[in-house]
Amino acid sequence: MILRAARAALFTTGLIAGFASGVSAQTEVSTLTVTGGSTIAFPNPTFADYVTGYIDGPTITFTASTVGGGSQPRTLTVEICATNATLGSGKAVSRLMWQPTDNSLPYQSMSTGCSAPGIVSTRVVGAQAISRGNSWSGGIRLRLMLDWTDAAASYGTPIELALTVTP
Repeated sequence: MILRAARAALFTTGLIAGFASGVSAQTEVSTLTVTGGSTIAFPNPTFADYVTGYIDGPTITFTASTVGGGSQPRTLTVEICATNATLGSGKAVSRLMWQPTDNSLPYQSMSTGCSAPGIVSTRVVGAQAISRGNSWSGGIRLRLMLDWTDAAASYGTPIELALTVTP
């Protein structure tokens, strides 16, 4: 079961994201709630940022939790992706990088689409086995790779966090 947990519109030089949580209901309820970064903005890049080749953005934080159901632990997997292939003005979405805040992975290029069946390893922010009534919190750092040819006033794409619950 995949929960579409959050969507966000991103715009660099004013990178903004708004997130909303999603819920799956039966006897067990699992949720993914964005707890920080529901409105995010990258600062305007400086000359030094262009020399470095990137600008670091804000952090998105989330909490995945489960209640109800049986006593068996469930694995909650959080994935991140973009809904568009570009950030606008021809800048590829792969120039937007992400990294879990626990540094368990290096920065990775944002990929497009969370609708592929199953869990896609290149989109996994993290996974945690938890029993009912418990939660798991994590975060995602964003980084925008800069090019000397970047001329648009802003770049952006909606991004999505998806929650997959497995036994």
